[in-house]
Amino acid sequence: MLTPLDDTIAAISTPLGKGAIGIVRLSGPQALAIAESVFRPKRGALRRRKRQLCYGWAVDPESGELIDEVLAVFMPAPCTFTRQDVVEIHGHGGPYVLQRILAACLRSGARMARPGEMTLRAFVNGRIDLAQAEAIRDLVEARGEAARRQALAQLEGRLSARVRACRQRLLQCLAEVEASLDFPEDVELDQGRTIEQLGAALQELQALLRSAESGILTREGVRVAIVGRPNVGKSSLLNALLGEERAIVTPVPGTTRDTIEECVNISGVTFVLTDTAGLTEEPADLAETIGVERARAALARCHVALAVFDASEPLREQDAAVAQEVARAPRMLAVLNKCDLPVVTENPPLDSCPVIRVSAKTGAGIDALREALVQAAFSTDAEIGQEAAITSERQKMAVERALKSLAEGLELLRAGLPLDVVALCLQQTCQALGEITGETATEDILELVFSSFCLGK
Repeated sequence: MLTPLDDTIAAISTPLGKGAIGIVRLSGPQALAIAESVFRPKRGALRRRKRQLCYGWAVDPESGELIDEVLAVFMPAPCTFTRQDVVEIHGHGGPYVLQRILAACLRSGARMARPGEMTLRAFVNGRIDLAQAEAIRDLVEARGEAARRQALAQLEGRLSARVRACRQRLLQCLAEVEASLDFPEDVELDQGRTIEQLGAALQELQALLRSAESGILTREGVRVAIVGRPNVGKSSLLNALLGEERAIVTPVPGTTRDTIEECVNISGVTFVLTDTAGLTEEPADLAETIGVERARAALARCHVALAVFDASEPLREQDAAVAQEVARAPRMLAVLNKCDLPVVTENPPLDSCPVIRVSAKTGAGIDALREALVQAAFSTDAEIGQEAAITSERQKMAVERALKSLAEGLELLRAGLPLDVVALCLQQTCQALGEITGETATEDILELVFSSFCLGK
């Protein structure tokens, strides 16, 4: 259940750990009164210096003991993030010190904020919509330039504007359908025009849904599984892509017994690279068996599979078996490694698959492989960090439901079936689209969204 939103909450709003500065944030009607009980200004009064940093001391409200030398700022409603009174206390960034300041605020009447509760208040009080709230989380979690740009565009409201424009068109159509139902003698529905409007909305939702795959990949990162038989140079390839010695490399086959996962930024996009144990039909021991199982699991959940083959040796039966497993991946690249040696194998056993020739040892072809990874994950450069793209599974599912209802309503209207059924389909479509921006979001949806936020945000 959602907690009350009219009391005063407090939380540490900076990452826990040692740092130069840490911030304790208060939001709610008693924020100033609570802050004044734990903050002793050097001169003047906090309430008289609105939106100005005030120097002083954080103190224990019960004993008067000094806790830390701090700066405090009072920001009155409604011009704050939460549209409530907000006070921030800026202290030294030590975990214990900040916990002491937070404890003093809690003893003075504040309640510990739940994850995302500051942003929830911003949403409930009308400062942002639900898609913008998700964008704040995405901006905090962005691991690359493309994800940052995409989250910032969503925070500016570009996705929301696109969804609202489509929903408004559908609401107008729904109003016309319902008017013709309620007043059949006075209002006649222009079916041709309504079909045209619904068809245009259908195309817009289809385009929105097409943006989901690249939008989600940009936000979450592209998962890449590096697979192949033992000793083809998978770990060396991982190190080359990372530009550092992350995985152990030896001439002994089967050195990698477990999956190793690392992130690399390519063209502003985060790629999550997973080095795997060599795929073999006859593991030598239990550890190798588990390693092969984990390799197959990484292959099953990847977005792009890198099938690595040794160009300096003839193909083996194991290579063909690897190709069969990789063929089930959504996207794949064939990598012919060890091209610094005399080349024996020119073509890998994968049909209709881009082939990249590299030497993980010398670095030859690695830049081309990076470019090929971006091209495999995204059809065009324009798909990376789109300004008005679907960026979460929640949003995607809402658009899918809206599309399904709209397509059914349009088909019924074209078939001349009763308008009350058409109206029901349009209501369901508008309900689903409203969930994206929050107009029709249920309490369960809000819990799902805001529970994924960090404390203090």
